[in-house]
Amino acid sequence: MNETERDQLAQRLSAMSWKDARKEMRRLDPAAVMKFFRNSYHDEYRTLYLLPSQRVSVTLVEKQDADVTDKAVLSAPGENKLSVSYDYVGARVAPLERPVSKYVAEPSGETL
Repeated sequence: MNETERDQLAQRLSAMSWKDARKEMRRLDPAAVMKFFRNSYHDEYRTLYLLPSQRVSVTLVEKQDADVTDKAVLSAPGENKLSVSYDYVGARVAPLERPVSKYVAEPSGETL
């Protein structure tokens, strides 16, 4: 994918809902790999997908709802905890820097 195609993909994914964007990863590349799910980085939650046949990585960015964060109080055992809601902000598409392998190599050199 060249730079303009990556920008178009990022705009298209940003216009979708988070759930639809996740489904789109599988449609774009059946060999897509989710590297991490809602990994927090400062005030963002990032879900990273690697699309090896497209040679891109896609990061879906969410932010935690500020109202829930301000009201959240640590609860005692037995009390209901507040659930956290996430707001989908957008997607970032970047070229892959190294190849992706679904199988992790064992120290002996064998693959799983």
